[in-house]
Amino acid sequence: MVDVETTGFSPAKGDQICEIALVSLDTEGATLDEWHSLINPRRATGAVHVHGITERMVARAPVIEEVLDDVWSRIAGRVLVAHNTSFDLRFLRVLPESHWLTETLCTQKLAPDFISEGKWTLAACCERAGIRLSGAHAALADARATAELFRSYLRRGVSWERELSRAAQAPEWRPSGRPQRPALQR
Repeated sequence: MVDVETTGFSPAKGDQICEIALVSLDTEGATLDEWHSLINPRRATGAVHVHGITERMVARAPVIEEVLDDVWSRIAGRVLVAHNTSFDLRFLRVLPESHWLTETLCTQKLAPDFISEGKWTLAACCERAGIRLSGAHAALADARATAELFRSYLRRGVSWERELSRAAQAPEWRPSGRPQRPALQR
């Protein structure tokens, strides 16, 4: 599972990631690992009223390139699952070595098959699936909620064997050699 919080909606217009979280699951949906970090976007953090991330919070955070080895090592050979995957991918695909993003599933696109009609936001889907979402728009809280939502889909029969098989065929990941910094959490 991945979730990013950003300075805006468009990397093409200079918007950047200001927080990223990854929750790794095994093939049955059990959590294996969690990782998250604030990211210094090298610009104003944007919608503070939405994600609560201030310039002061990210001032000493690593820039995205300084944590990419951590990010890619957790994604390589796995299926990337997100809620509204197209948004997260828009920001991840512009990063160096983004070729690791091969197989994806979107819990928002899967929602109509598993949840009654209505809005398809993460909060709305979680509410209708009986999943508690606390701390919405904090990347780790959203990634955890997405993991819970995906687990509910697995219990209801969503199939992801094809994506798992193709992700497992990805080339072996190798570190970039760029200097890396530890993650900085909220």
